[in-house]
Amino acid sequence: RTFAFLYIATIGLVVFLTSDGWPIQDTYTGFLASRIVEPEIADNWPSIFAPPVDVVEPMVTGGAPVPWGALMPFIIFWWLMMAAYAVFYLAIASLIRHHYIDVEKVPFPQTLVSVTLASRFLEKEKSLRKKLGTPLIAGIILGLVYQVPLFLSALYPWFPDVYGWRTNTCNHGTVWLTAGSTLASAPGMAMLNKSAVHAVIFFMAPLSVLTSAVLTNIIFQILMAVAYYSGYYTGLLELDGCGRVWCGDISYRVGEPFKWAVFSTAGMSTGIVLFYLLLNWRVISSTLKSAIRGETPEGEPVSYRTALLMIILAVIIIGALWGSIGLTLAPIIVLIVSNFICTFASTRVYSLVGYNAPAGSWFYYGPMKLVMGNMPTEANYKEWVTAMCMMHPTGQAFTEGWGTPLITSLSSYKMGSMMGMDNRSIFRVLLVVGILAPLISQLGYIWGLYTFGATKLPSSLWAGVWYRADPAGIANRPARGEWIPHFVAGILFAGLLSWLHSRFLWFPLDPIGFLLITDGHALIEGLWTVVTAAWILKLIVLRVGGSKVYEEVGVPVAVGFIAGTILVAFIGGLIMVVRFFIPF
Repeated sequence: RTFAFLYIATIGLVVFLTSDGWPIQDTYTGFLASRIVEPEIADNWPSIFAPPVDVVEPMVTGGAPVPWGALMPFIIFWWLMMAAYAVFYLAIASLIRHHYIDVEKVPFPQTLVSVTLASRFLEKEKSLRKKLGTPLIAGIILGLVYQVPLFLSALYPWFPDVYGWRTNTCNHGTVWLTAGSTLASAPGMAMLNKSAVHAVIFFMAPLSVLTSAVLTNIIFQILMAVAYYSGYYTGLLELDGCGRVWCGDISYRVGEPFKWAVFSTAGMSTGIVLFYLLLNWRVISSTLKSAIRGETPEGEPVSYRTALLMIILAVIIIGALWGSIGLTLAPIIVLIVSNFICTFASTRVYSLVGYNAPAGSWFYYGPMKLVMGNMPTEANYKEWVTAMCMMHPTGQAFTEGWGTPLITSLSSYKMGSMMGMDNRSIFRVLLVVGILAPLISQLGYIWGLYTFGATKLPSSLWAGVWYRADPAGIANRPARGEWIPHFVAGILFAGLLSWLHSRFLWFPLDPIGFLLITDGHALIEGLWTVVTAAWILKLIVLRVGGSKVYEEVGVPVAVGFIAGTILVAFIGGLIMVVRFFIPF
């Protein structure tokens, strides 16, 4: 139980303490940096977004006292914004907990890893070998063998690059194909992922989702080939892998005829959420009626009525904060609704397969354009650029947005369900963390900037944010030219797959698997290779040994492998911290 509470507290903290992502990095830091690196346009941002330039300047080099008084309005604004969203998503998680955790029994692969390790270590057997078991120990050894060479090659340039990580490889293990190579002759081939960690996590995903993803990749390759030889994507084969996914008007994401970033990342994600709500309308209706009547089943973390009131209060606070910087009702509604859709879709995918999709940052600029106009006018210029700029984090629910508390809350409830914990206690821990962490993390980060300086903090993303609102760039977001038909088609296609998959259990395609291959970031990470590997391995294990071998051998080996890689990453991280202060 102590371990479970530590898990619940730390998983809620991680979003506020991470060195790469929202809220401390990227958007938050971007507005501070904008005062220095983009002085000609920094006046476009509301003053509450960042203090004046004379207050920000000492953050660059450090060695200065912290002017807490001048910073307080800035700190309070972002604290209230982050805390309000945390309360909003905690309340939603509490309302859907019973159906999502107890009825659907969504797997949560990462939570399964933590529960498996905790249950093994807490067993009363005296021997560590008996506690862990041979499969889990074997997995740990495999994880160590895999991860140690990666760490050493990152630490020391002279260490052999065993996995070729320094050659055409992104940090997430994706190899980009070079134009002219054999595989690159296929229009649908761009990236290959060689990360064993990805494959092991996908191994614990539902087989039906993996099957859908494998079939989707075949469909994707056929569609891209047909489109290319029909005259679309001209010049695509001359681009390397990253360029095929992201660059220019012929890229997978924005190029005709498919515009995958609009059809899949935006449209299908929206459809996954809308049709999940529609297909479960009876559950939602029953829950809301219970909240209005003041009825709550036993074992829930908080009364349904209280959760509903928390949602209403959080929305009022969020709306008031957006209104205080000059946004009117229409863009405020788009910000809140689109963030909910992105967050719920990401949570749905992550809790099923352990991967964050959708992960594109530009696809919800379209709905904002519908209410703010394609280009700013003299009358609404500042509101336009502010609204567009804030669509960037809104469309990245986990990495830069405000949506992480939904997945952390549901993961915590999943942990509690598997370990027999009291849901009310879980709720209280999450509530305290969600309210206090945004404040404490800001105070620590600001102190670090004034003490050490942004130029000396290795994780500080000291760069501007104007590119997110520059009208010249936003003109092509979410895609060049017409985008609404693709968006609507993606919504309807996701709805069709959702209905068919729920109506006919044999139907092989589902929207989650389709998104897992065609989402913008899934394409740039080349997930099709590790998904296919996981599917083949899981199919073999289930066909040869059945579910018993999968649960007693397959899952423990997978859990051990992940534990081994994390152990190396943790120790390696500590070594890197020491190396920061004492170079060696």
